[in-house]
Amino acid sequence: MSAFETLKAEFGINWTTILVGWNGAGAFSPWPDRRDDFPPLLSVGELESFAAERLLLSSDVAEESLIVRLLSLNLRDAPRQAVREVLEGLANLSSADQTLELRKWRLVMLEALLGRVDKNLVKGLLTLTEFWQEFGFPQDSPHEVQGRDNELTASEYYQDSNLRRILDRHRDWVAMERAALEKQRSERSAD
Repeated sequence: MSAFETLKAEFGINWTTILVGWNGAGAFSPWPDRRDDFPPLLSVGELESFAAERLLLSSDVAEESLIVRLLSLNLRDAPRQAVREVLEGLANLSSADQTLELRKWRLVMLEALLGRVDKNLVKGLLTLTEFWQEFGFPQDSPHEVQGRDNELTASEYYQDSNLRRILDRHRDWVAMERAALEKQRSERSAD
């Protein structure tokens, strides 16, 4: 199951979820002119499918108009910015929070990654580092990189016990993040 399908099944999605997925992790790139070098977090097929589904369900004229405009683009060949502009219009119609939607993507993607992290010490640490690097090493990241805000030596960092410790921290983070997101969802639905 793709991250998008998991996200849809576990949290539900909206146009802001789609926009965040379309922007991908490049939104955190320190090189603004290279942001589109990072791939979207969802496929064109997933985007088309969601848009077609929303078109059938929508009773909002503005949303329907934007969806028709989106689907009239050849999404496989259209410039990413052209698609982004339509998605921004659609996302503006909802009251969803981009930060919250990004957290959902990050959680689902990390859970999938943890299921396939290589047990090889170097490969495992590198895989986790690359994941968090794509998200700009946010403050709430459970990951540690040798020499980044710590005094770990190479001999301390490159130990099987350290990889196990870091994986445990990631699993704990996933559980806490999932609980926090579910709490936010229940609070929003109670409003």
